[in-house]
Amino acid sequence: MAQPRIARLVKAEALSPATRVLTFATLEGAIDFAGGQYIIVNTGIKLVGGKIAKRAYSILSSDEDRYTFQIAVRRIGEGPGSNYMHRLEVGDELTFSGSWGKFVATDEPIFRRLVLATDTGITALLGLLQGLGSRLHAETTSAHWLTQADEYFLTTHTVRNLISDRCRCFVTDTISQVGDATRIGQALAKLERALEATVPSTAFLAGDGAVVYPLRDRLIAAGLPKENIHLEAFFNDPERKTQS
Repeated sequence: MAQPRIARLVKAEALSPATRVLTFATLEGAIDFAGGQYIIVNTGIKLVGGKIAKRAYSILSSDEDRYTFQIAVRRIGEGPGSNYMHRLEVGDELTFSGSWGKFVATDEPIFRRLVLATDTGITALLGLLQGLGSRLHAETTSAHWLTQADEYFLTTHTVRNLISDRCRCFVTDTISQVGDATRIGQALAKLERALEATVPSTAFLAGDGAVVYPLRDRLIAAGLPKENIHLEAFFNDPERKTQS
């Protein structure tokens, strides 16, 4: 069982009515995490059936500072997790576990790295690129964000400011809403444009599982070994559904 930890909210910034960026300070020493990993928040809220609502949030701040960390939260309807996070006030304490995940920079040789996120998966991309393990690969990294609209979550301006010196180029494109029948085709078309220059030697894909898995398959078909593709499905994860 994961050991629960406590952090205190020290800053809350509302980017829009639906999005907050929250900065927490650890109360029990440094948190051991690498850029691209996530924590699991225990809201303490009981769901139907008795389970406690626990939600995963990628750490978008750099792992250079292990005593504070930032997460971004988009309010999703009446969702208990996101609404709990939107109710937190400065000074409130958060119970969490982690860090978790394998969406982190590796020691494998990198000649050209593709980093692509859809929707809220941009937080994993930000954490990865701001991490110490990615600093040496900035000049070989091409970053792409496929989002529904600029006001959907984080703004393009916010993201660009955070990773301006963390990648060779940053491209953002608009795609249709989650579940739209044309969404996968749109994402594949945008990947094709990225592949016109060269096939990357490694790739990191995060966000909508219904999109990033087909993108992974296309990269494999283009000659990129599967083991060089790192994937983090935030939602619509077909492998998780199969396992359950």
